[in-house]
Amino acid sequence: MFGIGHFFKRVQNSFTKEVLLRSIIKEIILKETSINIPIENISCKNEVVILKNISPMARSVIFVKKGNILKAIGEKVGMGVKDIR
Repeated sequence: MFGIGHFFKRVQNSFTKEVLLRSIIKEIILKETSINIPIENISCKNEVVILKNISPMARSVIFVKKGNILKAIGEKVGMGVKDIR
């Protein structure tokens, strides 16, 4: 049986990976569109990036450049992201 330290280490590692992925996505969106999205408004689930609390105009600009953003995320992260919502 593992100790509580092992459990917290696993939780910390998964949280660190999530924050790193969000920051990479934020940087790529900023580079492609010049739109700065707070890291709290970005989430990833089942290979889909979900953007929350952004203006409709910013959302439109992101969707126009969606192909470039998805390609850049795939190259940088190494895993495929299929969609942005």
